Amino acid sequence: MTQLQFFDSSVYLGKSAYKHREQIWRTERIVEELDRAGIAGALVYHGMARSHSPRYGNGLLERELAKSPRLFGCWAALPEHAGDFMDAERLLEQLRQHDIRAVKMFPASHQFDLDPRTIGSLCGLLERERIPLLLDASEASIAQLALLLDRHRELPVLLQGLGWSQERRLLPLMDEFNNLCVDFSALQSNRIIETMYARYGAERLFFGSNMPRRSAGAARALIDYADIPWEDKQRIAGGNLAAWLNVNPPEARIPDQDTVSLEASKGESLSIEVYDSHTHLIEEGGATGSGYPMLKGDIHEMVGLYGKMGIRKMSIAPWVGINGGDSEAGNQVLERAREQYPQVVEGYVVIDPNYVEDVAATARIWHLEKGFRGIKPYFHLSHIPYTDPVYAPWWELANERCLYALIDPAGQSDQAYIDQIERLAQLYPNVAIFMDHAARSFEIAELYAGVAKKYEHVYLQLTYTTVTQGSIEYLVREVGVHKVFFGTDSPMRDPRPQFGWVAYADLSLEEKKAVFGANMKAIWNRCKL
Repeated sequence: MTQLQFFDSSVYLGKSAYKHREQIWRTERIVEELDRAGIAGALVYHGMARSHSPRYGNGLLERELAKSPRLFGCWAALPEHAGDFMDAERLLEQLRQHDIRAVKMFPASHQFDLDPRTIGSLCGLLERERIPLLLDASEASIAQLALLLDRHRELPVLLQGLGWSQERRLLPLMDEFNNLCVDFSALQSNRIIETMYARYGAERLFFGSNMPRRSAGAARALIDYADIPWEDKQRIAGGNLAAWLNVNPPEARIPDQDTVSLEASKGESLSIEVYDSHTHLIEEGGATGSGYPMLKGDIHEMVGLYGKMGIRKMSIAPWVGINGGDSEAGNQVLERAREQYPQVVEGYVVIDPNYVEDVAATARIWHLEKGFRGIKPYFHLSHIPYTDPVYAPWWELANERCLYALIDPAGQSDQAYIDQIERLAQLYPNVAIFMDHAARSFEIAELYAGVAKKYEHVYLQLTYTTVTQGSIEYLVREVGVHKVFFGTDSPMRDPRPQFGWVAYADLSLEEKKAVFGANMKAIWNRCKL
């Protein structure tokens, strides 16, 4: 089996209206990241074409394309009516002159709708010439997209950046319109790639990363570890885009900077110790959590997928006990999972004081008698602050036994969350406190790193759909590698992008070993149960 050749359908270059100072933006750095992750090529547009003007950004793109044979241009387009963009026939001339083979529209950002009066002539031309149209999910409603697809059934359309949990909106469109394709840059629902492959085959599924905002390695891991035939992985990884554009990028280097990236690039079980510090679980026979599809999210399916990736143990908070609303049922699901897989399952006890009358007694049962080492109070479930006196007996037990706590912001303001973390850190110095979703943006990474640097026992946990490019490396630099923990949040999110986020991070092998497993192992070992 040869290496998959990835051709990224979703990359932008250059300046745009806002970026955090830590986010890369120069073309040379983006190409370096593509090379490091083993990505053969990328379809790219210029950031200024979105944030300022398509004509302006398109004009800047040619100079950037000349910097690497791995880059292929995509222009942004506008309807002609306001007089600030060329008509459809003139656009076609310019696309041919500059060898641009795809077009992207930003209806919300550029103040237009996808109705026939506005974009009929433009989309008619693209349809006639079979020029692919790219649309971000944030730029148009499903209803607008359906209108466009209905009128232009031969126009190849790639929907990009649609978030997980949107399957009930996406799949009816995919069922009706064969010209609608989708990328997985944000569509990270559990087992989504196998689900869509079984339903539609490989031809309408595309690899896309949304670099430089998101990690290219996170995007490729979903495909490398997909449970589908290799030939169809190749279509999704790059073959479909290459066929659309009638181009072939140069062959990519093998991402062999260490054993982790090499094994991950081949979809192999990692040979290092990997422990998931933050995961969930759907009860046996279930497939829905808080109304979201969470297919194949029971313990048997999770253990099977984790085994293929090399994740040896997981710390679980079952979904029915947190967002579902029944903490007691969740703890029972957790206990049953451990009975079935005692070497694989560790867990977070959840207690909702709105239903549980004796928090202290319940905590003693689940920690002292049953031996679970994690605690997860959850504001979204209870609307009770983590520092509320009702939780004090639980925190005191956790402090006495050196347990670990997963603390999610759960809809609170950043300041309210941080205030509670700091107060807990001061009161309970023996509890390992995990600040959750700490790498979801550079802004949050900066904020949480400031807290973690103040308290030895406050740690930073990964997991988030954004899989922000460079944020893991930032946290390791700022707080030290011993404070950063791998987690997946599955089966709410598919574990594979979260896994790839770490596997392809620009860290040393020893640092990856620490984040992937050694840090969590040390936390488990310090617990006194």
